[in-house]
Amino acid sequence: MMFRLLFLLTPLVLSAQISSSFEPKKIIIQDNVERYLFDYTQTDELGFNKMHAPVNWTEPIIEASFEIRGIVLSGTLGLEFKDGIELIETNNGFQIPKEKRVRIFNGGKNELVLIELLQPAYSEKRVKRFTGFD
Repeated sequence: MMFRLLFLLTPLVLSAQISSSFEPKKIIIQDNVERYLFDYTQTDELGFNKMHAPVNWTEPIIEASFEIRGIVLSGTLGLEFKDGIELIETNNGFQIPKEKRVRIFNGGKNELVLIELLQPAYSEKRVKRFTGFD
């Protein structure tokens, strides 16, 4: 599954014009608890992040106008949709379709570390927040 996801992500990574070497931006985000990410994004067409989230972390319910794909490097990613919860374990890939309402959270008992690709890249104006799934 992981190799299949890497195969699917390869055209996205290759199509982005990325310089030879650069320092990522470290961004600290306060949701219900603090998490941080390293932002490697260089174009508006493709976002590239490595996220670290502690136990009990959760985002509010969101709907993003970009697709999110990624790989869980360690821990358990939780995705709550209107019709249920999916738990994605270490070394497995995930996809959140554009415009799909979801609550993203740490679904495990250890720190969650993941790589995510956002197409197009993250922008506050591209995310809507909700209090429920209806």
